[in-house]
Amino acid sequence: MIVPIMYAATKRFGDRRRAAKTTGSWLPLSPRLRLRGAEMLHLQCWLWGCDIRRPRGNLLLEYGFSRQRPPVGATGSSAYMKTTDGGVVIVLWGFGAFCGSPTNGGVYLNRYEFNPEYIPRMDTQRLPWLPDQMRGTVIPYETEVQQRMQRQFFTLLEWIAQYESWVRHSCGIEYRQQCVLDWTKKTVSIRVEHLVEEWLHLLHQIALFVNKKKVMK
Repeated sequence: MIVPIMYAATKRFGDRRRAAKTTGSWLPLSPRLRLRGAEMLHLQCWLWGCDIRRPRGNLLLEYGFSRQRPPVGATGSSAYMKTTDGGVVIVLWGFGAFCGSPTNGGVYLNRYEFNPEYIPRMDTQRLPWLPDQMRGTVIPYETEVQQRMQRQFFTLLEWIAQYESWVRHSCGIEYRQQCVLDWTKKTVSIRVEHLVEEWLHLLHQIALFVNKKKVMK
């Protein structure tokens, strides 16, 4: 099944996305990789939403995530947080994903841009609930920090593939196919049957791109 992708952001997040001021990515990607990554992350955020709304139970909670809702009276996205066996913190929202350390910083990917940004600190006691609260800092110039951010970026993509593999084995391909039946806008060539492989392929392509740029320096 080829997944239809809706490029128009919802009214809820669209205006904030256009108004957001970015500080630039510490890892500039080629336009082709950024486009493909944005398509896939947009789809993935939709799928996480389907997992949350699953009639038989919230899959993110079943996978081990904890949930933080926005403060009482505030409008925004719930945040789902999980610490991996390796001590890496993963945070998911309807508008993107974070991977890293609460104290030493990490990588944030906006759902619509796939432009990895450096977030120097993440308050896990009161996680953000709006995309404009994700304030990236200036591009880190320290080699050690840049290398750590690159590892965390790669870890996030690999983790997404691992999560989708778990969903595939736990719920079956038919569940993922059902998740995308409501997507009726522009179609791109992302097959949910091969979503795990698509994420791993994207990771491989980005790694090749990054290593090539290192060689050219």
